[in-house]
Amino acid sequence: MTDRTDQKNHSAGSGILPGVSRRTFLAGAAALTAAGVARPGIVRAADATMTVPNSGGALEAAYKAAYFDTFTEKTGVKILGAPYMDTARIKAMVDANAVDIDVANIDFAEAAVLAKLGLLEPIDYDIVDRKALLPWAADDHYIVSDVAGTVMGWNTQAFTEETRPKGWVEFFDASAKPGQRSLWKLAPQTMEIAALGAGVSPDKLYPLDLDAVFSSLDKIKPNLTWWTSGAQSAQLLISNEVDVGTSWNGRLYKPKVDGAPIDYTFDQCIFTCDAFIVPKGVKDKKRAMEFLANLIEAKNQAVFAQHIPYGPTNPKAFDMLDAKTKALLPNSPENGKTAVLQNVPYWAEHGDELFAKFNKWLVG
Repeated sequence: MTDRTDQKNHSAGSGILPGVSRRTFLAGAAALTAAGVARPGIVRAADATMTVPNSGGALEAAYKAAYFDTFTEKTGVKILGAPYMDTARIKAMVDANAVDIDVANIDFAEAAVLAKLGLLEPIDYDIVDRKALLPWAADDHYIVSDVAGTVMGWNTQAFTEETRPKGWVEFFDASAKPGQRSLWKLAPQTMEIAALGAGVSPDKLYPLDLDAVFSSLDKIKPNLTWWTSGAQSAQLLISNEVDVGTSWNGRLYKPKVDGAPIDYTFDQCIFTCDAFIVPKGVKDKKRAMEFLANLIEAKNQAVFAQHIPYGPTNPKAFDMLDAKTKALLPNSPENGKTAVLQNVPYWAEHGDELFAKFNKWLVG
């Protein structure tokens, strides 16, 4: 994917976010239900088609090569892409008994919220090979399809590989490593990184130590620039408006290859992932499950990773990738050694409190 936020309407203030405020979530869903669930661009065609909303752009191109076209070759069923559907739209569609899609690509934090609200069909693991997936990628109600990383990036005119902050503790120590910092202006991922910056061990990250989180943020507040989109996160580093900051690996990869003065590390990156879900009330549940079964095949996941630098969730796919490709993936055996998997059930359960405290700190 080119941007996990811009294409999915997860920018600050959107109201549909990992750990979303339940009041905002339900209010938005109710408004959409009252409006009749209008979604321009999503059309139920003939029986020999499936409609799969997704993030579009480079991500859809990778999905098409790896999953859509291969499923069509197997079954004759043509896959129709459609605009991304957030949690409120999916809730409104299910509540209105107006499910006109088959499968949807969605952020895995949003999938956890939808599952908690009872809006998804259970995955039929008699059709989908659960054992083929990493254990955490095979939820009862969604499949995690690929892994991105929230990484530390830096401008190479400000820092070299030798002089850059080594880990999040040094990132939050502007006296030892002077320079302007940047972070995502959103609680998820940023709060995890701040806790790591206070020295919290990755295996003890949850529940989040809020004292540690805000202690870290307080330390760099005078040296902090916020970003609200993936494009901005990369541009701040490229232009050297900031010296070091967070971004998604997919946002920094291409500018780096094209010669921009930036670099990044997967050390202690935060895994953030895409998922595929089947909304409750889908017209043909069996066919939807067959689509998911095709999606998790190792050879297809390898094709996906060759198109875009996000890692597979079927470990056997790594055996089909060359060393150059694996070096670009957040969850490759080498890059994923120190990574932290975002605990999305925790955010689904405690999002109201965490967002409120983070937003209060922002204006304090």
